[in-house]
Amino acid sequence: MTIERGLFTDLIYIIDMSSIKELHDRYPKNLFPTIWDNIFGAINNHQIFTHIEVNREIKNTTDPKDKLLVWANKNKNLFSGIDDCQIQQIPLIKDKFDAGYWNNNMNRLAPWADPYLIAMAICERATLITQENKTKPNRIPSVANQFGVKSLNLLEFFQELKIKL
Repeated sequence: MTIERGLFTDLIYIIDMSSIKELHDRYPKNLFPTIWDNIFGAINNHQIFTHIEVNREIKNTTDPKDKLLVWANKNKNLFSGIDDCQIQQIPLIKDKFDAGYWNNNMNRLAPWADPYLIAMAICERATLITQENKTKPNRIPSVANQFGVKSLNLLEFFQELKIKL
């Protein structure tokens, strides 16, 4: 499923669960309405997406009454499925991960969205938003960087969009 871009949308961001959780935990809407107005604006303008695997991660790791899960259920347009381009990228991405790390994550019971997010970012020429460490191997930023995909944490994302607190 190719991401539907807005008419004047050049910048596309793919957001990881770590950043969605960080948004909810550290930047609650009642205290940071400007951030949330910008986030919802970007979602509505087809600038921010995430993979359906992130939705599976959220459902797997949160209580049914958790605010994050309630929010995810209300914002289903944020989640996009896999397409042919992503399917073609997965084996290439796999080669960039340590084999043991890959096998442990792909064979665990819980969903693992990382390779799908990287594939989505490659296919959509998007920037990834993640709280993962940029220097550790086998993490989204270091693997994505090998494909020329830029990664930002939330604060860097806020700076790039010039979101003021």
